[in-house]
Amino acid sequence: MLGTITVMACGPFFPENALEQPRGILRPPLFHFQGELNQTALPPDIHLTHPPGTPAFTLDLEMEELKQIMAGQPVDEAWHNRYRELRRIMLDESDRSQHSMREKDAMSVPNWSVGKDSLAAVIAPLPEDMRLYLQGAAAYLDAKHLAVDDPYKTARDFWLQLLALPAEQRANRSTWAAWMLFRSTPHNEQGRWLAETRTLARAGFKDCLHLGIEAAYILGRADSDFAEKSAVSASEWKRAAMLRPLLGLSRAEDRLRHDRRLLTEWSEDFAREVLADTFLRRVQMLQLVENAESLKGWEQGSAAETPPGDDLALWLKSFESAGIKDQQEAVLIAWISYNAAHFDEARRWLALAPADDATALALRGKLAAMRGDRREAQKELVRMAAKLPTPELKARSTWERDQLSDWFPLTTTNYAAVRAHKLLADCAVAQLARNDFAGALQTFLRTDYWRDTAYIAERLLSVEELLSLSRAGRLPRLEKMVVPDAEPRTHALSIGFLETKYGGWQEPAGINRFTYLVARRLAREGLIKEACKLLPADLEQALVRFDAELRRSKDSRLPAAKRGQALWTAAQIKRRLGMELFGFEGAPDFTIYGGAFQLDGLREWRLAPLWREKWTDAPQTPQESLAFTPVFPATTDELWCARHYGPRHEQRFHYRYTAADLAWRAARLMPYDSAQTAQVLAIAGGWLKTRDPKSADRFYQALVNRNPSVPLAQEADQKRWFPELDWRFDLALE
Repeated sequence: MLGTITVMACGPFFPENALEQPRGILRPPLFHFQGELNQTALPPDIHLTHPPGTPAFTLDLEMEELKQIMAGQPVDEAWHNRYRELRRIMLDESDRSQHSMREKDAMSVPNWSVGKDSLAAVIAPLPEDMRLYLQGAAAYLDAKHLAVDDPYKTARDFWLQLLALPAEQRANRSTWAAWMLFRSTPHNEQGRWLAETRTLARAGFKDCLHLGIEAAYILGRADSDFAEKSAVSASEWKRAAMLRPLLGLSRAEDRLRHDRRLLTEWSEDFAREVLADTFLRRVQMLQLVENAESLKGWEQGSAAETPPGDDLALWLKSFESAGIKDQQEAVLIAWISYNAAHFDEARRWLALAPADDATALALRGKLAAMRGDRREAQKELVRMAAKLPTPELKARSTWERDQLSDWFPLTTTNYAAVRAHKLLADCAVAQLARNDFAGALQTFLRTDYWRDTAYIAERLLSVEELLSLSRAGRLPRLEKMVVPDAEPRTHALSIGFLETKYGGWQEPAGINRFTYLVARRLAREGLIKEACKLLPADLEQALVRFDAELRRSKDSRLPAAKRGQALWTAAQIKRRLGMELFGFEGAPDFTIYGGAFQLDGLREWRLAPLWREKWTDAPQTPQESLAFTPVFPATTDELWCARHYGPRHEQRFHYRYTAADLAWRAARLMPYDSAQTAQVLAIAGGWLKTRDPKSADRFYQALVNRNPSVPLAQEADQKRWFPELDWRFDLALE
């Protein structure tokens, strides 16, 4: 289950962070019913030519079967092509299901009248039952133009004639004929032909379209009013309902969202039938994984006190009595038990599970975390992470965003990637709990938990460690970024141009997030040459100019006024390009969002004894407190590093403060009672006055006291604060 996601009212979406989820590591592994169902072995009597869970296009299936039927017959490729074109026309005319044929086949289909002219010649080489079937299908298509009481009679006559053939002469199309009789007869006769379709398929007549399974599904579903419904047992219907999406039948995935919640009630007879069928047994376990999780309220990362239903207990007892030996089934039962908060049972079943199964390793790691065993949790989850592929970037954050607007954002397409992101985050949390900052960073870099990644890279490792780990291949290789201009530039490179190009939320093409983060950190820590090796050429020019002004300000051969002017230029560069050259990816600057939003920093969360949103009411009960109590509180090493490697000013837009510090030093080198000095103090104080009047006050006091004869200072004295001042600064860099 997804925990609380931070969303600003009428604002952008912010994905969940792993390191601010107090009990997130205890949440059960993400589960998607069909995603897991698709990995279930098919029954021995089912044969697929396409991956389970993918669409089964009728035209493709028919043509695949035709090759087998006509093998050894005197027909060539040209005839196969004519047959395919005939069937393409017929399906386009009659079959409106989602999976009649692929999109490319459904384009530019000729009218049925064109195909009808070729019918006799195309079907001539076919076995008799296939000829009769297609003659009936042609009559079915013609029937919509007939103004008679029973337009489908001619079609049915062909199909009845087919079914009257000796069994050995109608092996190819008996199930198809019975199915079309179901589609073309009045409702009071349809049950008979559904039952016949089911019987023929079970008897071994060809059924590449799985019509026997579809017939059993329609007959046996809850709203069926056919008398023949009684022939379909609950276990057979459930088997058909679960096979349909695996077979790729039309709209099967939509129906599964409803059907998977049915027939979970335990009864002795039903349980006996389910346990006897390997496929159904796994299906039942998958249903219980989902049901048990929904019973327990894991949203806050801890099980609620609601007891599991009786059916769950009875099913678990039945599995126990059946003497389950299959290791993968043991994983599922452990998963069910964990979701139902039967933790001792989960441990017992995990003892029977494979040692290298990713889900089993995840559950073992979570149980260790629940016990507070950091070492064991890390060991199991690191082993788990080694089994997982690196998932598609942004799969998890996209899924979380889509939950705001989509009914079913988790699909068979994104399930594996989203699950991997979340499991890898669990591993990184466990690594961090053991002060394995480098390991946690490596793991987070495989995920789209970018704020968590940035927190470790900016706050928990030294810049020397980052560079060393990169050179050793344990972190991504750091290479100079190349970021082209969006449009050909017609003017000289300037500070203002760079602010426009690199400022804002959207990163320009060519920016590598990790490299850019490291480059800004190098710049913050004064390692200018190293930062320049990574920054794009245009940002490098700005940083070089900034560094040159700082160096010039330290040149003792220059007069104080010129050194002060150099410092003032450096201060203004830092103020204008502070986010782009020096900003923290996370708190306090949030370069990740272009500095547009102020969020709680991960350090502040992890410092607190209870991790909860500021607007959340204080917990009133022990259970409420538990929901906000971290499983793995931040270690003293983490907190020391987070403070030590943090900015000198923890306030938002920290670079404004460091730019103001440079301006303060510049003013000290400038003369008293000077218009320039007054302007520097007024402008620099203006950088802070709105957000932090207390920090700006020293600039106000110096402005007034040092420049009594300057009109700007006099105006400030009368106003008792900074006067309005239009600060404009740009600088050509070429």
